[in-house]
Amino acid sequence: MNRFQDTVMTTQKKLSLVDVIHRTANHAVEDVLPLLKYLDFKPEASDLTSRSAAQQIADHLRRMGSNDIASLFRGGDGVSYAEVVCDVGEKLKAKDISSSNTVERNEELVIEKVFADTLDSMTAEEKRVLFRSMNLDVKDVPYAASAAVLMPILLRQLGGFATYRFAVITANMVSRALLGSGLSFATNAVITRSIGTLLGPIGWIASGAWLAVDLAGPAFRKTVPAVLYTATLRLALANRLSIGVVGDGSTGKDTLIEKVFGIPTNADPVAGSTSEAMRYALGGGGDAFVTNYPGFNDYRARVNASTDDALHHTDVFLLVMDATRGVSGTDVALCEKVRAFGKPVLVCLNKWDLIRTEKDGISLMDAARKRLKIERIQGPDVPAQEAELVLCALDPLPALGIESLGASEVREWVKAKLQTAGKNESLLDEF
Repeated sequence: MNRFQDTVMTTQKKLSLVDVIHRTANHAVEDVLPLLKYLDFKPEASDLTSRSAAQQIADHLRRMGSNDIASLFRGGDGVSYAEVVCDVGEKLKAKDISSSNTVERNEELVIEKVFADTLDSMTAEEKRVLFRSMNLDVKDVPYAASAAVLMPILLRQLGGFATYRFAVITANMVSRALLGSGLSFATNAVITRSIGTLLGPIGWIASGAWLAVDLAGPAFRKTVPAVLYTATLRLALANRLSIGVVGDGSTGKDTLIEKVFGIPTNADPVAGSTSEAMRYALGGGGDAFVTNYPGFNDYRARVNASTDDALHHTDVFLLVMDATRGVSGTDVALCEKVRAFGKPVLVCLNKWDLIRTEKDGISLMDAARKRLKIERIQGPDVPAQEAELVLCALDPLPALGIESLGASEVREWVKAKLQTAGKNESLLDEF
């Protein structure tokens, strides 16, 4: 393994508490504000999008989860976030909470416990409204039954995104109870569109009047909502779509972004873009992005920190190459670098319309197989979703009378890989 691969692979880990806060702030800084209100805390760092601010917020949350003795023995630094989550889960009497679980699993158990207790506090009519607002099949549902009966029904109907929906609802209830209002419009616009939950009908239910969480005690009053909200932010980050487009100069990256994703080449990038990473919203919902990395071939350890973070959390990569240049050393290096991130990679061999003869085309594909270590080229025997390389003529010369080639195949590949990764299928409608 070379030095670059070692650097990339060692940084592929689950998101820490600092990572969750930092990435959320860089995506939408207003989404961090409820966490600050719950903790009654203002970081010394004036820039909330900075990693130092995220670190200060995380440290304060851990201190809030510590008792005086624990803080004393740890030099005042507080317990680990994993301990905070376990403590919250145990106080809520969440089933299966354990220090041997991952932080993510314990967060999910806390969410499910609060949601189940909330169901038990609701009338049959309130449960009916809640189920309908979640676009569920309400036929033959025993609304008078306890959460022990209803939760399996919800889990079965909602599938892999059940906990995400529970998180959205409980996060809004806690916000109403403690902050006097639901979460920000920006936050709900993303998560409700992503999971198909309509919070409007829930508004009168989620007044906080019967919130089934005992928030007694000043510290517990902070750590319970903080953990619930952090868990919601983590799930939101996990369900966001991030598509990266890389390639050498003048290979057709902008054209691919326009033809495959419908984003005009003159579109304005969204906030957070840099000269190293031009990010575009896909569909305008704020939860799916296409990022053009114009300088990726110069990627190094000292690259802009936000760009480095974005690269490591990209879900799929599209590597655009110019067929008229053959398979260059730059292309080979780019392919190795992208693969080192451990995510699906599709080589888009563009300008195929300019290959003069069938012999030249066969030679080029042979070179791609050998130099890029590619086995599956899209064709009659290899469907797009299973391919490693797709032939593209995204903007063919009119004089040649050739139709555009490859856009639909690339789109099909992206959709298939995101589905395999367990991404929210409702977001894939953008394609």
